[in-house]
Amino acid sequence: MRKRRLMFCLCFSHGSQISHYLYMFFSPGHSIRLVFPFRRKKLLPDGWRFSTFLFMTARPFRAKVQQIRPLTPDIREMTLEMVEPSSLAFQAGQSIAVAVPDDTSRSPLLRYFSLASSPHSSKYLTLLLNSQDRGKGSTFLLGHDIGGEVQISGPYGSFLLKHELDKELLFVGTGTGVAPLWSMMATLIEESSSQRMKLIWGLRGEVDCYYLQELEAWATQHQNFSYVLTLSKPSAAWAGKRGRVTDLLQDLSTVDHLAAYVCGNRTMVKEVADLLREKGDCAIYRERHSETL
Repeated sequence: MRKRRLMFCLCFSHGSQISHYLYMFFSPGHSIRLVFPFRRKKLLPDGWRFSTFLFMTARPFRAKVQQIRPLTPDIREMTLEMVEPSSLAFQAGQSIAVAVPDDTSRSPLLRYFSLASSPHSSKYLTLLLNSQDRGKGSTFLLGHDIGGEVQISGPYGSFLLKHELDKELLFVGTGTGVAPLWSMMATLIEESSSQRMKLIWGLRGEVDCYYLQELEAWATQHQNFSYVLTLSKPSAAWAGKRGRVTDLLQDLSTVDHLAAYVCGNRTMVKEVADLLREKGDCAIYRERHSETL
């Protein structure tokens, strides 16, 4: 019988792209001792979460690139088709890890990407990638042709829908940070949820806009869904909202009836969370989305 090595992963995250992680490998029968590099008085910084993952590393999952669709000059929608196993069960908001070859080590690097697809599509996984990222994960994935295989593992993450039926749902995202939010919204719509939900999405300019037809279809077909797109650097011809997502949130008179799901760069996530707290008792669930390592 082939021995399998276990990996115990301690993850400290502010988002779907895990920022700090410790990997500890051991074989069955061996114990490990964990030492936390944090001060006793404060185990984790404000807003950070602690997650643990325990999984087998001898048999990573196989997937192949099924489609790469340009959404803007920079953004690519990549669809991965599961090969072995033939499907991957996950929850809306979760992520997968992609194994990236590392010339300096015998073990691959792991890079984490939020899934934009609905869990109902367990055979086909959708990722949103920025072709201008210099991160090893995005560069590696976008270097594949259609049919090229990659090794993945997962799912990971605790950024999940809480199903608080007495709350209205507020989704706030910037850039490709919309990926886990998209998975959540698609799931709710597919399940014919009657909860009121609103997306506030911040992008840079008109050329950076995508998924507009899908958003308009949702808003037209589902009265409980609405969205606002705001651009930080629009042209003079732009007739929509201008400014950052925090500018739109300033107009909220109360937030006590809301459950907010926030994903984007670290600064935005903190500013949104702080602003919502100042306005009242709002349930806030957040992710920091980036792929720069």
